[in-house]
Amino acid sequence: MKNIMLAMILAAFSSPTFSNDHKGEEFLHLEKRQADAVMTVTNVDIGDESSTISATGKMGVYGTVYVTYNLTYVTRTSGFVTGNGRGALDADTVAAGAFRGVWNREGSTIKIRQIVQISDGTQNLDVIDIDMLKDTFVIKAYILK
Repeated sequence: MKNIMLAMILAAFSSPTFSNDHKGEEFLHLEKRQADAVMTVTNVDIGDESSTISATGKMGVYGTVYVTYNLTYVTRTSGFVTGNGRGALDADTVAAGAFRGVWNREGSTIKIRQIVQISDGTQNLDVIDIDMLKDTFVIKAYILK
């Protein structure tokens, strides 16, 4: 009987959590750090337990950027991603970034969602779609800090 009462109490208090309609202040709004960046894949190394993808391109506030993504498998179509990037802003300034997140593959598109810590103290949420057929991908960078 105690278990039934406990379940009823928990259900009563948890239902408002599930009924959130994501309106007003409770909805997450992120501002873009810059325009979407198109990158070109320069190297792919496919392994049994992980794969590595490297790319380069112009990325707005970060200049000419070089990145490497290390994808580990949880399943054959999803897993975790870690990596690093460097952006040459000018002849004397290079920004560095480290990132962690998750990835999944939908058809011939790899989707990465990651948090990026940049050497100037800023942080981004990157939403990345890699087009395996075109050897390109688009990075959408949103401001976290």
